[in-house]
Amino acid sequence: MNLIYAAHQPMELENGRVTVLMTNNQNVYFEMAQALAGKNDLLRLIADDFSELNLSTALCWDADLSSAPDLMDKYGSALIKKISNELTVDQRQQLLTKQQELLTAIQDTLFSVDLPLEVSLDDGFQRLYKYARPHLISGANATPYDIIKNDLNIHLELNDCCVLAMKNIANFLLPEQFKAFLQLVEESGLAVFLLEFSEKQQRAYYQNAYVYWIDEDFVDWHL
Repeated sequence: MNLIYAAHQPMELENGRVTVLMTNNQNVYFEMAQALAGKNDLLRLIADDFSELNLSTALCWDADLSSAPDLMDKYGSALIKKISNELTVDQRQQLLTKQQELLTAIQDTLFSVDLPLEVSLDDGFQRLYKYARPHLISGANATPYDIIKNDLNIHLELNDCCVLAMKNIANFLLPEQFKAFLQLVEESGLAVFLLEFSEKQQRAYYQNAYVYWIDEDFVDWHL
């Protein structure tokens, strides 16, 4: 795949690889961030067969994870839908049995008032999961690397995009953590795009990622 920003050179995206656009041009950085968020039409995503992909469905823009909403707040409903849709017959029966026991206990409490009240059996497992409020365990997002790793794994579980895009990862990961991140992406098989506001001298930090640079004069470089 290629990601094309306005009239600039295409940026190669490959499954299992990280592609980085570095720039110290404030206008480029702002326009790119807006485009990734779907707020302008300056970006195009082109598949290997040269067909144009719908950016809003093919790319997930998770921006700066330090200020992003909690991952489960953002993706919890989609995860619950996936989990509930993939329940085995035995798991469904077990949940229905436990749900019936709970509703029977609730029905018993309704007899304490002089009104014709009853509960309804609802086999909507998504509502049952939402009631249980699944969440990441305490400490799961203790470090920036943890957040990024969990974010990547969520998208792998959901299989909801071709490209995962984030920004300013270099502000949060040490070089050895970024190396581990590259390995994680390689194992995932997902294409990852990073938008970084940084200086050209930081090229070494990104190691074997594909790195592109747009300078203050809007000149393209492939580093």
